[in-house]
Amino acid sequence: MILAVRVDAAEYTEITLPAAIEYAQTYSQRLKIKEMDVEVAKNKIDQANQLKNPSIGSFINMGKAGENDPQYLGVTQLIELAKRHPRKKFAESEYKLSRENFYQTKFELGMDVRDAYVELVGEKTILKQIDDQYELLSEICDLAKEKYKAGLANQMDISQTELALNQLKIQKNSAQVNVNNAINKLNRIIYCTEQDFDSVSGIYSDNYKALLVPSPSLEMPSLDEILTKYLDNCFYVKIAKQEIDVAEKNLTNVIRQRVPDLEVTAGWSYNEKYRNPTGNFYGGAYIGVNLVNIPIFYTFSPEIKNAKIALEQANLRYNSVVDELIKDITGAYASFNTARTNLNDYNSKIIGDSFILMSYAKENYKKDKSDLISLIVMEKCYKEIIIGYTHALVDYCKSWTALLRVLDVDSLSLTESI
Repeated sequence: MILAVRVDAAEYTEITLPAAIEYAQTYSQRLKIKEMDVEVAKNKIDQANQLKNPSIGSFINMGKAGENDPQYLGVTQLIELAKRHPRKKFAESEYKLSRENFYQTKFELGMDVRDAYVELVGEKTILKQIDDQYELLSEICDLAKEKYKAGLANQMDISQTELALNQLKIQKNSAQVNVNNAINKLNRIIYCTEQDFDSVSGIYSDNYKALLVPSPSLEMPSLDEILTKYLDNCFYVKIAKQEIDVAEKNLTNVIRQRVPDLEVTAGWSYNEKYRNPTGNFYGGAYIGVNLVNIPIFYTFSPEIKNAKIALEQANLRYNSVVDELIKDITGAYASFNTARTNLNDYNSKIIGDSFILMSYAKENYKKDKSDLISLIVMEKCYKEIIIGYTHALVDYCKSWTALLRVLDVDSLSLTESI
C-alpha cells in the first residue's frame, strides 16, 4: 500500500513495511550490482567451456629450395585433454556461490529496511507520546490557572507547570529531529532517486501485524528446535559449504593442468610443375599429431599447493562459521526472549498501574487533596514509563528482526511447534 501525503512541508510517499521491503529489493542499486556479478559468473561458464580456435598455416619453399619438395597448407587444432570439463565445473561452482551471495544480500537488505522502518515508527511513537504528555501538562496548567483565579493556588504553581511545558517543548523538538533522521535513514536504505518514503500514518510500535512482528504473548519454540530446523539453511552456512565446493573444483582444475594436450595438424601438400622437373612428387593430404604442454620443466606445483591451502581454509572457515552462527543464534534468541519478557512485564505490571496512578494524582489535585509538585512529579514519572515502554517495544521488534537475520528467514511462527 502506497499513499502520497505531506509531512512537515516535504512531500513523502507513505508506504507499508512489506511494500518498502519489496521496493528496496526490486530497485536497490547495491542489489543490482550483486545481480550483475551473478550474470558475469554465469557467462564465465560458457567461457570455461570454450573450445580452442584452430590455426591455419602454410609452408612455402622459396627459390631453389622448393625444387622437388612440397608446399603445405593446413589447419592446426589444439585439443585439451581432461581440462575443459573440470574448468567448467569450477565455473559452475563459482556461479552458485555468486548466486548465494546475491540471495544473502537481498535478504540482508530486507532486514535493513525492517530495522529502519521499526526505528522510524518508534521515533514517531515517542513523538506522539510527548505530544500527549504536552496536552496533559497543558490541562494541568489550565487547572493551576483556574485555582489561582479562585485563590486556591499561587503564582508558583503556574510557573512550575509552564517550566515543565517548556521542557516538553524542547523534548518535542528533539523528538521531531529524531523522526526526520529516521526518515532519512529509511530512504537511504531504500535508495530511490524519484521519491521519498515515510511510514504509514497511525502505525505505532504496538502494531505488531503492520511491523511483521508476532505478539509478545505467543510462546517461542526451544533453542534446540530452532537450531535443528534452521542452522543448515542459513546463508552463511550455505555460502561456506559452497566455498568448499569451489575450492575442491579449483584443486581438480589445477591438477588437470599437468595433463598434456594434443595438437592435431591436417592439410594438403602440393608442388607446382615447374618446381617438380623430375615429376616424382605427387600431392596429397597429410595429418600430424603432437603432444604439447608436457609438464617436465614446470609441474604446476605452486598452483596445486595454493589450491590445497585454499581448500583447507574453506573447511576451517566452514567450521568457524557454524560455531559462530550457533553463538549468534543463541545470543539473538536470548535477547529476543528478554525483550519479550520486558515488554510483557510492562503490559501486565507497569503501564496499567502507572495510568491509574496518574489519573488518581490528577483527580486529587482537582479536589485539592494533593499539591501541584506531587502531580508534576507523577507526570514526569508517567512520561518516563511511557517512553521506556516505547523503547521496550522497539527493542522487541528489533530483537525479532535480529533473530530472523541470523536464522536467514523472513518469518518464524511462534504458535507452531517446529
